[in-house]
Amino acid sequence: MKILADAAQETPVITPEGAERRVLSYGAGLMLVEFTFKAGIVAPMHSHPQEQVGYVVSGLLDLTMDGHGTQRLGPGASYYVPPGTMHGVTILEPTVLVDAFTPIRDDFL
Repeated sequence: MKILADAAQETPVITPEGAERRVLSYGAGLMLVEFTFKAGIVAPMHSHPQEQVGYVVSGLLDLTMDGHGTQRLGPGASYYVPPGTMHGVTILEPTVLVDAFTPIRDDFL
């Protein structure tokens, strides 16, 4: 459990695709995560058992999700990924996303 977090103070984990991932606050069933991407990064199609809700803080990306095609998202856009749904992103310009997961992503801790 992490009650308070400051993204600027959190040490990032570099994902296999080259993004920076910072786990922010989380409890027993809900987790908030910040992702920072460089332009050109592709997060391949994948799925996970958690529900995911995301918000585009800055940048531009294409989100591809089974059953919904590909959508271009920019600052202020949000998205919901149901559990078990294949999805991936292509980052078109430097981008910051904030994602919430429930239940928490133990693989991020």
